[in-house]
Amino acid sequence: MSAETGFYSEEEAIAAVGRLDHALLARFVRTRVILPADSEAGSVYRGVDLARMELLCDLCCDFDLGDEALDMVMRLVDQLHGARGDLKALMRALGEEPEEVRLRVLGRLG
Repeated sequence: MSAETGFYSEEEAIAAVGRLDHALLARFVRTRVILPADSEAGSVYRGVDLARMELLCDLCCDFDLGDEALDMVMRLVDQLHGARGDLKALMRALGEEPEEVRLRVLGRLG
């Protein structure tokens, strides 16, 4: 990883992700479940991309998922991640409300 940019080159990504090879990375990029950034040196990847690559390797190697299934699973993961962020924001906003409001909201949830 470049200390200046925080990005990983293709070779660094492959070295960092255990079961990843060039063919598998090309498959992930071709099916758009991994979207590299462009740089002067070519395609580069963020830390979050490496985490996705780990999960994708598990899904396609351990569970033999095809391209369409990988795409569907990753879309669901992305939706879940977004919902989690929304829930955290809601909890922060609720935490800033007066106790009376918090208790009323909690009462409606339970």
